[in-house]
Amino acid sequence: MKKTTCIIPLLILLILAGSGFGQSFAPVGTSVAQFLEVGTGARATGLGQAFTGMATGAEAAFWNPAGMADISGHNFYSSYSTWPADISLMGLSYGLNLGSIGIIGISGVYLMTDDMEITTLNQPGGTGEYFNIANFSMGLSYARYLTDRFSVGVTGKVVYEKYLTNGYTTWALDLGTMYHTDFHGLRLGMSILHFGPEVSFSGSYIDFSDSKSYSVNKSKEFNTYSLPINFRFGAAIDLLNNDQHRLTTAIDMVHPNNNLEQYNMGLEYGFNQMFFLRGGYQIEADEGGLGLGLGVQTPVSGQLGLVFDYSYADLGILTSAHRFSLAVKY
Repeated sequence: MKKTTCIIPLLILLILAGSGFGQSFAPVGTSVAQFLEVGTGARATGLGQAFTGMATGAEAAFWNPAGMADISGHNFYSSYSTWPADISLMGLSYGLNLGSIGIIGISGVYLMTDDMEITTLNQPGGTGEYFNIANFSMGLSYARYLTDRFSVGVTGKVVYEKYLTNGYTTWALDLGTMYHTDFHGLRLGMSILHFGPEVSFSGSYIDFSDSKSYSVNKSKEFNTYSLPINFRFGAAIDLLNNDQHRLTTAIDMVHPNNNLEQYNMGLEYGFNQMFFLRGGYQIEADEGGLGLGLGVQTPVSGQLGLVFDYSYADLGILTSAHRFSLAVKY
């Protein structure tokens, strides 16, 4: 019975993920809430975002909620990312182990921009008015082990996006599974992220590419768009694991609904479970792809521990991104 319980969620995720593979073109620009696709967390991005099979703790809420099942007590996680065009992203999550009930958690992603001046065709130099963007998602998570090796997780969240006067609010789900084997610590993870209904921005707009809309000042209604749904499958295995040294490699296969398939690879070296070096690469990334990172994990007192991570990501013509993360475990 336990084996059947484990296999059914795996089959469902495989069928859903496999149903979209095999596209020969990139359907870019067909989804909203692009801030959800920006990788959250310095450890994951330092590994080239090959993290579906490695996600653990409160950070797993952003990649594979099944990884939250490994939380043993309290786990608070925060991440800050610098992005091109003076954009910043903050990620926060918290997980609590409730014993036999499982793990519950909350998480959120918040995108911030500096003030931007409003321009029009009649006033291309600016109107003197300003606006900024503050998009976010907030979620509640639940995870637990169904067997001693197989865990599942789910996050239900609210997604909000608004630009000046046009926006929307919707819901989405993240679903994940994680299976631990006894073969060199091999972990297999699968997740579906940002699964939700199609949305349409509120209000209307003038289409300046349409002479009929522009000349008579006739506004148009917004079309409907999907959220950036991601199907992810990941595997991680320990190439070396002893009292002092640990070397882990990971690979992710990612199918987004708004782009071609992507493949991520990562490598993490840990010394004394305190110091970590990471590297990774995103194959088929639109720009750049290289990720590098480091981390420090240190006990403070009793069961209290701190984990600090940093990562650098090459974004090609968009230069680079830097991420900083801090986790508190107790």
